[in-house]
Amino acid sequence: MDLQDLGAWDSRLVRGMALPGIAPETGDALVTALGALGCEAEYGIDLLHSNATLPRPTQSQGDHWLRQCYGLCQRLIRLSAEYEVAAQSYLTALERLDGQVAVLPTAQAGASRDSWSAQFDATPDVWWPERGDIALAGEPWDFWLRRAGYSYRHVVTVGLTEHLEALSDALHLVLHALHTLPPGGVLTHASLALGLHMLSATFEGDLIPHHMLDIDDRHVGLLTGIAAIARLQTGSASLPTDIAWARGELERARVILASGRNGPGRTTRPITSVTGNLWAQQLVAEWTATVALLESLRVATPQHA
Repeated sequence: MDLQDLGAWDSRLVRGMALPGIAPETGDALVTALGALGCEAEYGIDLLHSNATLPRPTQSQGDHWLRQCYGLCQRLIRLSAEYEVAAQSYLTALERLDGQVAVLPTAQAGASRDSWSAQFDATPDVWWPERGDIALAGEPWDFWLRRAGYSYRHVVTVGLTEHLEALSDALHLVLHALHTLPPGGVLTHASLALGLHMLSATFEGDLIPHHMLDIDDRHVGLLTGIAAIARLQTGSASLPTDIAWARGELERARVILASGRNGPGRTTRPITSVTGNLWAQQLVAEWTATVALLESLRVATPQHA
């Protein structure tokens, strides 16, 4: 192996999962599944940065980008299921290897998150260090798609930006985990097991069911959302209509602020009047900024008006 390749995540993956006592085929299956997720993570992160490299997208470029996102989601659903099977087989072998390794309580996942505090905390933790905040370059995807001629209100209604943010975060987590995976035998078995559990929970427990697939008719995932945007596109992408819709949302937020009603409608318990007032103020500020941005698009791109 070329020494220059030792820092690459794929070689770290091979060395990190090779443990004495684990059957080679079990380790190979996990390496293959994680490697496939890693390749899609590299591709997906680059894809989600396209709004920075194409600041003035055409309709065809926007359509191609959405199709690529749709295909990425379809592949990730399949690869996530394959990883789940491989990870569970590996964890079962790890349990046989060390009777102390078992399904770890989820409460332990948030224990010590940095190497310094871990010196004083015997609670197992994942192998990767803190990533820090992940900030994508370029404007938000909803405004980028508006530049490409898509309806802003439709993109917002299906929650596309929130789903894409969750997708981006999961892909960054995969690459960060693979880039920092130490060689097998360096980690405690408990830390290795917890890391594998957390990756499974990120995809099978959250990303796939909550952001790619539909929760119900009112809360659609990326697959349904992208298909809906494409289906509704014809004759519905008027920028003045989007601006009028955003102004209507701004006025609704102002009414909420003036009335003093407590908090957003989706809260599951009452919130204090102070918190509700701050929430309404933030909502007004966000819709004010949104209207201003959409107005600027009308000036910059009159062909979409």
